[in-house]
Amino acid sequence: MPRLFQAADAASTKAQSQYLNGTRARLALIALAAATGVGSWRAGRNDIDVLALFGVFFFILALLIEVLLWQWRPDRRWYDGRAVAESAKTLGWKFAVCADPFPRSVSTTVAQRALIERFDAIRGHYRDLELSPLTTPAVSDWMVAQRAAALEERRQTYLNSRLDDQLNWYSTKQRYNRRRATQWRVALVVLESLGAALSLVGAVTHLDVLLPPTIAAISGVVIAWLAVKQHDLLARAYAAATDDLASAKARLQLVSGEDAWAREVADAEDAISREHTLWLASRSQR
Repeated sequence: MPRLFQAADAASTKAQSQYLNGTRARLALIALAAATGVGSWRAGRNDIDVLALFGVFFFILALLIEVLLWQWRPDRRWYDGRAVAESAKTLGWKFAVCADPFPRSVSTTVAQRALIERFDAIRGHYRDLELSPLTTPAVSDWMVAQRAAALEERRQTYLNSRLDDQLNWYSTKQRYNRRRATQWRVALVVLESLGAALSLVGAVTHLDVLLPPTIAAISGVVIAWLAVKQHDLLARAYAAATDDLASAKARLQLVSGEDAWAREVADAEDAISREHTLWLASRSQR
């Protein structure tokens, strides 16, 4: 794949890890701070509540992480990097297999110049995105060699290395997100049921039940994490993308000419781009 894809993919992956790890740590600290409200543990000459001090400590750490996330904005670098990487990857495959707007009728030199111009336009649109310097070529030798191959070879390469790879990725991620969504929903049901039961005990007895507020806070943390991960939304999007690509693959297997091939590959790449565009829009709106 071209240098722009490799650099943007690395930047996006790093920023994603920073954002998710930071968010996970912040929510865990908030849950711990809520847990300190379950009881009281006083010690020392001044009768200080040690659990309350732990709560203050956890809240301050969560605040510091929030400030760092706000200043560094790894989420923005994650989304921008993914947008650049996916755009470059799509253009790279179109060039390599002679799809529109780089059909076989266009010479390799002209197509390569047009591809680099499109890379420059993408990079200019995301000028604030910091990319690691790489020594790999803007257009790889493999891309140029693949472009010169016969249609049947390009077809097999594209079907096996692009569509099948993408289909496997989508189907795996769809199952993973569906499973995780179910697991987190079950956890929420358990937490909320436990909170309701303990609240009822406190209401009908004289017992001083302190857990319900803590359970409510932890439930809020789980809901916030679900909003970050978007398991339900991703599962539906990946299922739809899998269906689109399966149809695209069937059509590509029937293509017999260069013109039809160029159009069908462009349509297949549009299907992949649609899923990413929806993902990016859902993330950017939060």
